[in-house]
Amino acid sequence: MRKDMRPVSVWETDSMMRTLTDVEGAALFLLTKWPTAEDTTLHLAARQAALDALDGKSSVEAFRAALVAAAEEAGILA
Repeated sequence: MRKDMRPVSVWETDSMMRTLTDVEGAALFLLTKWPTAEDTTLHLAARQAALDALDGKSSVEAFRAALVAAAEEAGILA
């Protein structure tokens, strides 16, 4: 089941922006396209928040807030 969220735009590369619109797609981005090799506390928290939102243990908005915080820290929030 797709879990939509308010869009979050991030820079996938220096010249390509991606808009994340659902938890599944954003979780995949966190796992496979994240620009930094180092897992920071905020990045790990966003990954856990994605799992929790997908499992119904927390809200989609809580995940979105964690994603935005991690993207700001990584310098990719558009």
